[in-house]
Amino acid sequence: MYGKLGTTAVAAGAPAGVLAYTGLPLLWLVVSAMTLIAAGFALLRLVPRAER
Repeated sequence: MYGKLGTTAVAAGAPAGVLAYTGLPLLWLVVSAMTLIAAGFALLRLVPRAER
């Protein structure tokens, strides 16, 4: 926390940079699929339901 300024940023961003550099799209596909599913459920909750 009190070390050099760049070490914390590199430690935080290195794993994401390595995944992007190695071209491992599987993780990002899973994350985007779950995000789209969650957005779909959120839209379903916003749509008014028909009363019978």
